[in-house]
Amino acid sequence: KLEVFVFFQQWQEAVDLVQKAGNVRLFLSSTFVVVRYTFLEALAYLKAAQSSSGWKKRQMKKCAHKTIQLIRGWAKNGNVNVVHYLYIVEAELAVLNGKNKKAKKSFNAAISTSRRNGFLRDSALAHELASAYFKAQGDDYWRNYHIECSRACYQEWGCGEKVKKLDAIM
Repeated sequence: KLEVFVFFQQWQEAVDLVQKAGNVRLFLSSTFVVVRYTFLEALAYLKAAQSSSGWKKRQMKKCAHKTIQLIRGWAKNGNVNVVHYLYIVEAELAVLNGKNKKAKKSFNAAISTSRRNGFLRDSALAHELASAYFKAQGDDYWRNYHIECSRACYQEWGCGEKVKKLDAIM
């Protein structure tokens, strides 16, 4: 469910699910599942923080930091399969903190790393998140570029419903 909430950008539903589940990392049997869950959790908290204010924003940011630290640790210990995750969450953290130069750099790194290493769905997601960032910045050229790239990645991945959703907003 968390994967679906993230891919369809239902951030509050994603956070509600994560909070309801508690620390499920203790019960997940596969390393891949633990890593993927942690990435989605961090992303959900960051996106929720971006649309919140006051105490809730601080709380969401604090929760995101905890999960980002796990991802950083895995990357530091040589897990090359999490590097693109780290770039994506660092980009969204930079957006949250108003660090535009860092956000652009991290989005570009996330896109190139995920694509180069064969993580097509994450490349699509990174493009989509970058598109939303550039839209918020008022940069229609880069917004359109990234949404078109996102659509192409989702199409290649075979995610027809997501392609339809992107077509509706293009």
